Amino acid sequence: PTVRAVGGPAIRNMASVGGNLFAPAPYGDFAVALLALDANVATEDSEVPIETFLAGRDASRSIVTSVTFALPRAESFRFLKVSRVKPKGVSVLSIAALLQRIDNGTVTAARIALGCMADRPMRARAAEKALLGCRLTPDEIAPALAVANEGTTPITDPVASAWYRAEVLPVHLGRLLLE
Repeated sequence: PTVRAVGGPAIRNMASVGGNLFAPAPYGDFAVALLALDANVATEDSEVPIETFLAGRDASRSIVTSVTFALPRAESFRFLKVSRVKPKGVSVLSIAALLQRIDNGTVTAARIALGCMADRPMRARAAEKALLGCRLTPDEIAPALAVANEGTTPITDPVASAWYRAEVLPVHLGRLLLE
């Protein structure tokens, strides 16, 4: 489902996963998913965690040779691309979440990645921390939604303003967590 949300068939046939890692916001939705999945990015020079790669991508002249990650259980990974043009428009924002839960539904680990909330995909660390020990109910996720924008610097472009992105992030993160 994540791959199908990124561009149409023509774009996907011309694009590469490595290229998506270099795409500036509001593009690079697949990189958001890979960030939530804690992927490793290999180049001809080295292999590094995706966060390290994304932080240094502007200065990099390396060719991405592979991207690896552990395949999560289907119910633990969630992805949402919000766009105004359906189904394959440019992102207003994208959100990916990898949630580990115990049998009673309590979150024991969370990785949430955001697209369009900075110049490159970023983690929502405050929201991740607020989810620990919670069940995915409206009342229990409310503190995570309240801090979802912490540390973000949303982009402004012809699709949406930084103000709008900041306003809709908690709404869409809530929908993703409650799905």
